Amino acid sequence: MSFKRITLALLILTIAKLNLAEPKKITVLPTPQSVVFTGTTFALPRETTVFIDKRENEYEYCRKAFERIGKESKVVFKFVNTANKAVIKASLVQDLDLGLTDAEILKDAYRLSIDNDGIDINAVTCRGLFYGIQTLSQIIAQSENGELPGIKIKDWPDFRMRGISDDISRGQVSTVRNFKKIIDFLARYKMNVYMPYLEDMLRFDEFPSIGKGRGALTKEEVKEIVRYASERFVQVIPIFQTLGHYENILAQPQFLKYAEFPGAASLNISSDSTYIFLDKLLKEATALFPSVYFHMGADESFDVGYGKSKKMVDSLGIAAAHAEHYKKVYNILKKYGKKVMMYGDIILRHPEILDLIPKDIIIVDWHYRADYDYPSLVKFHKAGFKTIASPSVWNFLTTYPTNLNALPNIEYFAKDGFKEKAIGLITSNWGDYGAETFKELLYWGYAWTGECAWNIQKADIAKFNSRFFKTFFGTNDDTPLRLNITLSNPLNQFLWHEIWRHPLLPFKKAAWWTPNVSAAARLTWLKQTLPLIRNDVEKIRANAKRNTKQTEIYKFLLDLYSWYSLKMETQLALLDTTTSISEKRANVIPLIDENISRLSKLKKEFKKIWLQYYKPDNLNLIEDKFNRLNAYFKETKEELQHDTLYSPVLKSKWIYAQVEKDSLLPRAKFRYLFLVSNKKISSAKLQLMGNTYAELYINGKFVTKVYARLTLSLSVEYGRVKYLDIKNYLRKGENEIVIKAASYGRKPKAGANIIAEITYTDGEVQKIETDENWQSGKWESNKYEAKTVSKDFWQTIIAPNFKTNRPSWIER
Repeated sequence: MSFKRITLALLILTIAKLNLAEPKKITVLPTPQSVVFTGTTFALPRETTVFIDKRENEYEYCRKAFERIGKESKVVFKFVNTANKAVIKASLVQDLDLGLTDAEILKDAYRLSIDNDGIDINAVTCRGLFYGIQTLSQIIAQSENGELPGIKIKDWPDFRMRGISDDISRGQVSTVRNFKKIIDFLARYKMNVYMPYLEDMLRFDEFPSIGKGRGALTKEEVKEIVRYASERFVQVIPIFQTLGHYENILAQPQFLKYAEFPGAASLNISSDSTYIFLDKLLKEATALFPSVYFHMGADESFDVGYGKSKKMVDSLGIAAAHAEHYKKVYNILKKYGKKVMMYGDIILRHPEILDLIPKDIIIVDWHYRADYDYPSLVKFHKAGFKTIASPSVWNFLTTYPTNLNALPNIEYFAKDGFKEKAIGLITSNWGDYGAETFKELLYWGYAWTGECAWNIQKADIAKFNSRFFKTFFGTNDDTPLRLNITLSNPLNQFLWHEIWRHPLLPFKKAAWWTPNVSAAARLTWLKQTLPLIRNDVEKIRANAKRNTKQTEIYKFLLDLYSWYSLKMETQLALLDTTTSISEKRANVIPLIDENISRLSKLKKEFKKIWLQYYKPDNLNLIEDKFNRLNAYFKETKEELQHDTLYSPVLKSKWIYAQVEKDSLLPRAKFRYLFLVSNKKISSAKLQLMGNTYAELYINGKFVTKVYARLTLSLSVEYGRVKYLDIKNYLRKGENEIVIKAASYGRKPKAGANIIAEITYTDGEVQKIETDENWQSGKWESNKYEAKTVSKDFWQTIIAPNFKTNRPSWIER
């Protein structure tokens, strides 16, 4: 063969290879079930005709979806009434020939074809067409000059119900605009369920005080959110509690009568009035949400049986008592035309409940551990119940979501859910203790939920991560992925409780999922990674085409971590036992001043971001944390300036009444007699805390009471400490303080704590503290014949500052 013939053959072979080469890779998320590239291309005209089948009223939602694509891609879509004139045909068909046996899954299925002649989308419902349009929108977004690859996609989801639950009850309440942003994101990733977790976050005509001042949703806001979601085939299913987690409502005096006991988070299930109350709430709540489903909550009802319903529980048993409650709420919801969902954790504690409740209740099975299997799904399935698997995005503890747990939790729970024929995958977020972690950081976990819920068999975390961050930010490199992987490193994550911790306290022990390394090691690691984080944030800010506002949150985290490294240095210096007070004064005061300055700036930065996405309500809960920590630094500085450095921990003891050895009373009375001088009093401040419930009397007059205990609600936390002026209750000569205290639970012990200061005009300070010198006895008795026992509380409590009127705070 001559040289010319060889050259020609090679040229022909090269051209053939170029023609057969796979076109530019495109990313579709969630990953379709079947994708075939045909090797052809199609040039999408700048003005594109579209036919949408009008046999269902929801065709209008598909038209709006095309209009949104047009705004993003600058393609003008013109809608025509006949398919033969259209470049894009979105048509309803009788059958997609996909071999699907689940009618609900088939409603979400679609076929998408792009070839030389145009684009065809087929589905059996408009919802299926909508998901095909979502796929097309991603293909168009990645095209160059409108050139689309020839492709054939057959697609359907693995789960009927796919989405998230969103805790708005403990801190962050999205603006309507931000609710819409979340719903748009869910729709983009073909999720069809949004579950707002409500507790007291609905405004009720019958009970206007519920949610007042907390950002509770109005009827108009709910209506707008539901309308917007329905246009994107997302149904809004409320999670409205009907048993436990009622602390925000029961903290209000007018609703205390419905509580299992004063300070309880659960309702009293032994009273008919409870169900009249619930019926009124549910009548209004069900009317707001057109979805046929209603989630009655009912998780973590640990208080049941320890107060007013004890007699009922002793008679029926804890399982049957819960089952009776579930059936009563079920019947109320059925009356209002709803299919009932509920959490399954209490049922797992008492599995005999499964034989006592209606089989058409859908059990939302939640587990947040990262594990290979979730056997509870098998238990519920075998008992004849439909289930929804519910993992979590793990945003409730750390400064950045704990993806080390969240991502495998979502993946493996989805795998087990698919195997056990669960009807849904709903990933939860939670706002425990004020919700400091911005929810804008959760889109990664949400998108991974969409991926796993749509096609768990092809879900590959490594491939998904790169694709997601490139499409989310519109970048060509993996800088966003690298940044978020860095932030996900357990050594770059910090418990919020550690962030706010008093600088004179020792560092907290490592969480179970984090490396158990010293504070010095963590500080060194943080200093190494801060420049990397800074560089990546700047690079994303410069190159991102979409979601650029996200970099403001990354910038806040960078500033937060930079400050926290300073706080760690300050703590280490303060806790150093080898240096004297004078050395500390010289070395640490400049660090303290810097902490105070930077904390003030961080608070402003946090507020600015918060108000972009959330209502102003509840922001004060986090601002208080900034202010409190700044107060701690100022107090520490003042001590150093006076050559002292004391433990910040509360010194007054908790007192309990003991009648028998090793047995503390669940209901007790305490008494203390003291003399007040004839001198003039300038101020008299007292702080009261109770172990669930305590009433305070001074000289026979009722002063105040505490009925609150540890919960996940930061709003309720304020009620655990009562700080007040008692000057007008005092008299010259002998005075009497009486505390009536009660506790509830498996190991009840009625405890109370008082610390007080009476300051006279001549500067003399008289201190009063609970200790073993107090008298104690039974609540019902006028005699004080018990032994007073004093103990430290199981949580660390920071002492109050009577000079600045800062009350105690209970560390987490």
